[in-house]
Amino acid sequence: MTPTLARPPITAPDDVLELRARGIVRARCSLWWGGIPTHEGRRTGFVGALESCDDDATNILLARAAERLRAAGCTLAAGPVDGDTWHRYRLVTWTDGTPPFALEPYSPVAATVPWERAGFAPLETYASYRDDALGTRDPRAPALEARLRAAGIVLRPLDLARFDDELAQIHTLALRGFRDAALYAPIGFEAFAALYRPLAPLLDPRLCPVAVRDGRIAGALFALRDPRVPHTVVLKTVVRDPDRLLAGLGFVLTDHARAAAHALGATRAISALQHDGSVARSLAAQAIIFRRYAVFGKELS
Repeated sequence: MTPTLARPPITAPDDVLELRARGIVRARCSLWWGGIPTHEGRRTGFVGALESCDDDATNILLARAAERLRAAGCTLAAGPVDGDTWHRYRLVTWTDGTPPFALEPYSPVAATVPWERAGFAPLETYASYRDDALGTRDPRAPALEARLRAAGIVLRPLDLARFDDELAQIHTLALRGFRDAALYAPIGFEAFAALYRPLAPLLDPRLCPVAVRDGRIAGALFALRDPRVPHTVVLKTVVRDPDRLLAGLGFVLTDHARAAAHALGATRAISALQHDGSVARSLAAQAIIFRRYAVFGKELS
């Protein structure tokens, strides 16, 4: 079975809505509005943890959810987001038919229909990329790596023997590296570690390069072989210090992970769930998009 790492949201919802018919729950969702990050200055509420019997029930429930968030003072409803972007969020909006990969929050494209019928439209968009040229090193990598080495960057594998210590540094790094991401809110170390500790048995340090500067982690990449498709490596998370002197570090980490995957016999790398417009779009020149996703939003004012 492909691991999903599905976990309850970190924060309890501010409300739970249910749609019942003849005493039977046909649809249910949770709502969050307290402490939710704004989106382009708009007070935002999240709709998530959605369960439904059919599209009609979903459509009715989403309309009620939007009204409840409006009553709570929100001017934008966003979803599906299960409380925060550290947990399950987004819907698949397009696919070329490639099967779901390890840790992918997959949904049928048809799942977007009731959201659109309820007045929601794509708010933030993402894509996953397929790279089938692992034997070819990107010609941009050597010069970037030389510049970073001159800036004091040293690359090494992730140290699984000191995994919690590594996670503590990566958590601190993530708070800085992701702080400008859409809909992002920080979480504490224990909550962060609870997400990543289950990955440890799936990780091969050779596929998880870490960049160190002055004895501290300045960048890291988590990758793992897909248990169902061992020739595929999923590049799950790339984070780096936002220091401008380290521009290109994510690209170099990805290039090292690709080379390591090729050396281990992999024939495909997947750059998972990259936000559109980010530098991740150019991490591998030969990569192609095979899946698109979106968080949907609805104006409430």
